[in-house]
Amino acid sequence: MIADLLIGFCLRDSMPRGRDGRSEWDAENFLEETQLLLQSQGRGWKGYPYRTLEKDEWRLSLLGEVFGTTDSENAVLQFVRNPQACPLNGHFLLFGYNTATHEWHVWTDRFGTLHAYYAENGHQAAIGTFFPTVAAIASRRRVDRTALAGFFRFGFFPADRTYFEDVRIFQPASHYIFDENGQLLQSGRYKQWKHIPDQQRSYDDTVAEFAQLFGTVMDEMTAEGRIALPISGGLDSRSTVVPLHSDMQNIWSYSYGYADDSPEISIANEIAEARSLPFESFTITPYLFDRLDHVLASVEGFQDVTQCRQAFVTDQIATKADYLIAAHWGDVWMDSMGVDGMIGHDTGTLADMTFTKMKKRGSDWLVGNMLRSGRAEADSNLRDILLKELIQYEGIADPDFRLKAVKTDTWSFRWTVASLRMFQAAAFPRLPFYDARLADFFCTVPTDFVRDRRLQIDYIKRFAPDLARITWQAYDADLFRYQYFNSLLLPKRAVRKAARMITRRTVVSRNWEIQFSGEQGKKGLEHFLLRPGLRIHEYYSPDSLQRLLTDFHTSAPDAGKGYAVSMLLTFSAFLEMYG
Repeated sequence: MIADLLIGFCLRDSMPRGRDGRSEWDAENFLEETQLLLQSQGRGWKGYPYRTLEKDEWRLSLLGEVFGTTDSENAVLQFVRNPQACPLNGHFLLFGYNTATHEWHVWTDRFGTLHAYYAENGHQAAIGTFFPTVAAIASRRRVDRTALAGFFRFGFFPADRTYFEDVRIFQPASHYIFDENGQLLQSGRYKQWKHIPDQQRSYDDTVAEFAQLFGTVMDEMTAEGRIALPISGGLDSRSTVVPLHSDMQNIWSYSYGYADDSPEISIANEIAEARSLPFESFTITPYLFDRLDHVLASVEGFQDVTQCRQAFVTDQIATKADYLIAAHWGDVWMDSMGVDGMIGHDTGTLADMTFTKMKKRGSDWLVGNMLRSGRAEADSNLRDILLKELIQYEGIADPDFRLKAVKTDTWSFRWTVASLRMFQAAAFPRLPFYDARLADFFCTVPTDFVRDRRLQIDYIKRFAPDLARITWQAYDADLFRYQYFNSLLLPKRAVRKAARMITRRTVVSRNWEIQFSGEQGKKGLEHFLLRPGLRIHEYYSPDSLQRLLTDFHTSAPDAGKGYAVSMLLTFSAFLEMYG
């Protein structure tokens, strides 16, 4: 395992600090004026599985894991020689130096699930897995205001943009080639999206095929190491429990909620008990301002720091596990995008719809107060970026799957994956729903089969009826009765709502409600938003920030205000720590 990897071109200055604040890097290779440097694991960052491979003209460094092969070395070599014909399945980044051409190569996995960045400032260039280090070496540090507007609008940066104009992220399913001075020579995708529904396969056979394939994927991902298994009240984590074998001794499960009697914890405990899994529960209390440096170092400023509630249990995960099953993105594969019946809809309309779906409540304040009169121009630029993204997928006839592909290459790539690094602080994530075999399978499934979580629900009901009888948190009913949510279950819901009103119990459902409450939360926000001399005051006036905070603290909890304050905290902490 290593903490981070860095390729530095024409390095002249002393090395900047790494993820845990250390400036020491070990040189793995030295090639003329180019160094490949590694930083060893430090406290609070699990890092990456790491291996090297030398064959013929190639010197390769693989970060992460590959799956679906019994000969990973040969699979890597075949991929390097022909990534289109021999795709590599896994959660990885691959770096290579070609001794014949003196060129550096970078390959990302199918979904860009491990992030790396590159920059060049005219004097030095750098490629690496930790954004602040790459920026410190080779960026002029001019803030990309259009990209920043996208971060505030959507919660993630658009396309390959970052905080700085000259630092870019490597995109999914892509191959980049650099010369010996770090100049980008060419780049392109090695895998394009296709959606070809199998009309000959019945619905029942589709459910059965998914069960067999998903079982294979889960068997591989739980076969080795101590495994942490987060369980929630939803369906994705429950799906990962279905194929587990009763004799598995290497799995530890857990859940967390915002109260001791949280429905999420209660449901997770039932699921774990049904399969005799060791289980622990945690009640989230204020932690953010005590651990903000650690959270920010993990997500690198690319994720709202309140979204990473797993930061609360990283110490416990690190003690119990080497790897963690993160069941993200199952809900996207196994549901529709809400554009049913719009076959052949024009790309411009889909761009407008995508912008609307992705735009966050509270982003009007963020973008409007930062850019003032430039908000309309920023929104126009962001819509153009989305339009450009959508054009690449026009070959997909079904607009619902087209948006699913776009969301996977944007939202998943820049938002979901960034949050996974908070798990990586404690244990290396394994991602069943990002397995290429499952993705290829869903590229053959008609949208009708997955609408309203149909396929996933039937999978659980057919192959784990005991788990199907446990409450689905979103509907407060099990999978055999959830469809009566707005009919037979109405009286039950009405009684519970009345009880909450009588007892005046407040239901907390968002992490910022915990982290920003009380004296510690108020002082933490004032420290990062109102303290004289803060860099954020170059973008937002102290008066506007004071008015927002006053309104936030004196009014009822509001998702828009909570989002705005959370993003401002993230931005300010990034500027103070790395900006």
